[in-house]
Parts: sequence; structure tokens; C-alpha cells
Amino acid sequence: MSYFNPEQRNHKSILPVLILGSLCVSILYYAFSANQKTVPVLPENAVRPHLVHWLEENPDAWPAQDPIFNPAAVRRIYQRTNYRLLWFDNYNLSDSANDLLKQLTAASSGNPSSMVDYRYHLGYFDRTLRDTPQRLQMAAVLDILLTDAFVSYAQDTQLDRIHPKSRPRRGVTPVLREHQGFRMVAYGRAPQQTSNEPSGRKYFRGYDRARNIGSKPRSRYYSREYNTDRERKLSGSTRTRNEQRTRYNSHSENAGSNAGARRGGSRVYYNQGRNSNEPRRASPSRSENSEGPYFEESTPYGSDVYALRSALERLRKISSSGRWRPIPPGPAMTMGARHPHVGRLRDILTLYGDYQGRYSYGGVDRNRFDRGLHEALLRFQKRHGLKPDGIVGRATRKRLNLSPTARARIVEMNIQRREELPATLGKRFIQVNIPAYRLQYVEDDRVKLAMNVVVGKKKHATPEITTRVSKVIFNPTWTVPRSILVNEILPKARKNPAGMENMGYRVVSGSGEHLPLTSNNLSAAGAGSYLMRQMGGEENILGRVKFEIPNKHDIYLHDTRARTLFSLTDRDYSHGCIRLEKPRHLAEALLRPQGDWDQWRIDQLTVGEKTTDVDLNRLVKVYITYWTAWVDGQGKLNFRPDIYGKDGLTDNQF
Repeated sequence: MSYFNPEQRNHKSILPVLILGSLCVSILYYAFSANQKTVPVLPENAVRPHLVHWLEENPDAWPAQDPIFNPAAVRRIYQRTNYRLLWFDNYNLSDSANDLLKQLTAASSGNPSSMVDYRYHLGYFDRTLRDTPQRLQMAAVLDILLTDAFVSYAQDTQLDRIHPKSRPRRGVTPVLREHQGFRMVAYGRAPQQTSNEPSGRKYFRGYDRARNIGSKPRSRYYSREYNTDRERKLSGSTRTRNEQRTRYNSHSENAGSNAGARRGGSRVYYNQGRNSNEPRRASPSRSENSEGPYFEESTPYGSDVYALRSALERLRKISSSGRWRPIPPGPAMTMGARHPHVGRLRDILTLYGDYQGRYSYGGVDRNRFDRGLHEALLRFQKRHGLKPDGIVGRATRKRLNLSPTARARIVEMNIQRREELPATLGKRFIQVNIPAYRLQYVEDDRVKLAMNVVVGKKKHATPEITTRVSKVIFNPTWTVPRSILVNEILPKARKNPAGMENMGYRVVSGSGEHLPLTSNNLSAAGAGSYLMRQMGGEENILGRVKFEIPNKHDIYLHDTRARTLFSLTDRDYSHGCIRLEKPRHLAEALLRPQGDWDQWRIDQLTVGEKTTDVDLNRLVKVYITYWTAWVDGQGKLNFRPDIYGKDGLTDNQF
């Protein structure tokens, strides 16, 4: 059949067209897939100019907020590697870098100090590594900080494990070995472990993550050998204290309630007045919030108006001298940093007396944040109620930049507040300073007990009042105030009446009868016909101890179940009442003149649900004050933020 036959042309096959189309689609698909798998290649020497500029030519041009804590070691490392990136695989972090970050995070999580996070640059890594670094400069900064963190971690975990005489003269240098990641050049095998613990990763410059003395980590400025000796001394002193306590209890049984013991000049009130003829009581089930025996403090009280006037004169002289200059906006600073702002920080702390030349430890670099400046900053932070972390962050910078003129005005207002109180506050009294979140119990002008407190938030401000303690209540009940009842408790009770009953809530009729949380009873309580009350016990919002202080604001001192709030720096969280960190110790201090009041008896009364009221025979004044500036018993001028805005200075507020 001829191809030129017109009838045959109408039946031509489409198979070649399909084959050609499939081939084109396949080529496009594979080209697209190959393009998706292409990884941008980081030029080998592209970052070298940045590294040389920051580490060699102009260290002051370092662009990151975090300083380099080990500049000499980091410079030496990059010199030996010809200024190449050590922690990157093209534009992505290498496996060694990810392993290092995991190890740094694990090391930091075992240590509560914010200096650890800052020293390892973990905050900077968290902020920066959310996105893959695509700029050469950012990759160079990250690589340097990773190297710096590696050196810091190597020092913290290994150098304390080597005797000083055997330390190599050269610094630690990481090198990449096949299948082993980065290792330190200077060391061979790790020292043999003498325990079942993992390697030295649990240690941070003297911190033992597995064993702490009490609840405080060991100081990073002392060797582990020193801490071991110190632990032996503490254990020895604990045994001595127990022996003294045993002798005191024996003497107390024979001598009566007036027996006393002294340890280092402080009385120990424990098992007082127990009669030898009295049958020995079985050990009670101690309350889960037991605070242990009360060891009396004895520090000067201070807070004298004449000392405030002297401080005011000093501030006026500083203001008129023109020597004070604020610290400009800039990076956070801590020990090891080198920055022009460090010199300004040194000047401010010198003016206020926190820094003196003898604290410099021989340092000569004005712009280097040395140990002496670190200790001076800690003193400043403690005087201002800041977290003593040795870091010039946002909060610390704001307090440093509060001018002497503003400080003088604050002192003037607090002189007026102090003069509104009696010149002599009394032989025994309690002072609660609201902005300081602090309570002090004072006898004979000596602070015998001090503790953290939680005060009212701004919309429920704790008032300034002068009153007295009338009674101590163990396992108190709580009659819910009207405003809290309508806005908070009733909605919860209507939603979950059984749960609120389990927490001890009851509706109270006019005759004092306790009624269940039915719909009708809740409606009557909402209308004001009935009250709502929470019974005493572990779930009670007032905790186990309450101190009645008569006042028109219905404010009192009490225990709390929210114990974690006392570890915060700012503690304004209540509805106006004052929550106490150590209510049992305060109860013992107030009640001890009335006979057999000790830890044992108070722990007995703070279990179960039975409510016990104890009236005070001796008057104890209570001063709830609002002092944003005062001079303590050590002669130090203290400041606190104006949390309620009463000073009228925005610079002194949050």
C-alpha cells in the first residue's frame, strides 16, 4: 500500500509523539530534582578576611553582642588552621558542631548560674540558629563563638582535673581526627575515672553537678580539692551542731523553759521547756513544708533617718561634680569582655563606692571587664535588688543609668516616709518593705529573722499600715472576700463543684452551717446572702499558718502553697496580703516567750485540718512600709524599683 495514498495518511500512528513527549517530561523532572538537591557551596577562603580582621587587625570591630572570652586561644586556633571555618559544612553546621551544642546545653542545664549560659553563648546560638545562616559574616561569627565555647567547655571540664604542675604550657587546641570529631591536641587519654560517674562533663570550674553542698552550687573560683575539704568541715560542723543540740535538749529537760544554748553567739530555740517527768512524745509525721529548727540571726537593723540624710548629701555632691555619665546602649557585658563601655561602668561603680582600686587584682586595662569589676557589679546588683549574676543586661543597665539627681529625689521622698514613723520603732517589731519584697523581725535593734515575701500586684497594691500581731492561727480557714468570690471562685465552683468541695470550699449560711456547693447555695452566695469559706488543710490558699494583724484593709500575713514564687526577683503576685517564705520560723520567734513553742510543736499543729488559734501575750508591732531607698545596718545605701509608681519617677519604675 502506497504512503501517498490519501486514505492511509488519515490513520498515521501517534506513538512517536508520545515517546518524544515522555522523554521531554523525564528530562525536565530529573533536571528539577537535581536542582533541588544542589547545596550552595561555601567558598573555602571567603570568610578569611573577616576572621583576620576580628582576631588580628581590629578586635574592637567584633560585631556580635557576646564577647570572646578566650581571645588568645581562639586566635591561636585559627592561626593553625589558616583561618578556615571549623564548624561548618558549606552553609550548614557540621555534625561536630551539633554535638558540641548538645553537650553545652546539657552542661548548662545542670548549673543554675546564668553565667554558664552566657559563657557558652547559648543565648546567642538560640537566637541566631533559628534560621540557617546564609551570610558569610554570620557564619564567621558563629564559627568563632563555637570555638570560644569549645575552649571554655574544655577548660571547665578538663583543666580542673589536672594538677597545676602537670598542665601543658600551651593552650587547648581542637583538631579534627577521622571518625573522632574534634579532640584536644594537648592531651592523650583521658585520666582514669575513680568513680562510676561519667567523665568530667559534670564539672564546671569547681561545680560538682552530682553533689552540691546544701542547695547552693560550689563556687567556680575555688578548686575541687578546696571544696572537698570544705565539705568535710561542714559535715564536722553539722556533727558538732547535733551534739550541741543534744546537750541543749538534755539541759532543757532539767532546767525548764528558760534554758538556752548558744552556738556562735546565736540562740537555738528547739525542744524548749520539756519536763523530764513528762513522757517522751512519739515523733510526729513532720509537715511536708517543715522549715526545720529556727537559728536566730543577729545582724544590725539600720534604716536610720540620719544615715539617709548623709547619703542624700553624697548624692548631691556627685550630681554637682559632673563626673557621672550614663552607659550608652550597647552589648551586654560580663567578666572577660573588652569594650569601651566597660570603662564607663568602672567610673559609675567608683562614684557609688562599689568599686575601689584594690579590687582590680593588678589589672591595668581600663576597658577590660576583670574580676575586681565583676565583684563590684555584684555589690551594686545586691544593693538594688537585682539578680546578682555579674552581667550588665537590660535591668542592670537601667539601674546604672539612674542619675544621681534622680537618686537624690528618691532619697528625699523616703526620708519623709521614714519620718512619718516613730523615731524608735520598738523593742520587738516586724517590718515588711513592699518594694524590697522582704520581711524582717527585729529585737533590740538586731535582725533576728529575715525572709522573702510576696506582696500585692499593682492593681491590688499592698497598703502602708502600722498595726500589731494579735494572734497566730494554725491551719486557718479562709473566708473568701466578695470581689474574689464573684470574679474568681464562683465561676470555678459552678464549673466543677465536686473539685472545689475536695479543696475544702463550703457555703456558709447565716447561722454558721456549712452547706454543699449546690446551684441554689452558690446563687445565694453570689447574691450576698451566704458566705463562702475554705476549710483548713493542705489545700487551703492561706497555707498552714496565718498571722492576724488588725486593719481596715483586711490584710494579713500568711503561708502559701505557691513556694516557687519566693525564688523570683520580682514578687508582686498577691491580692494585697503578704505571703511568707518562713511562716513557721516567724511563729516560733513570736510565740517563744509564751512557753513551750518549738519546731516540734509547730509541726504538730500544721498537719491535719484542725484549726488552732493562739493569742499573743506580748505586743509586737508591724510596720508595712514602702521604702524605695534606705540605709541598712552595714551602712550601705539600698534602692528598689518603684513598683506602685508612688515616687513619680518613670526612671525608677519597671
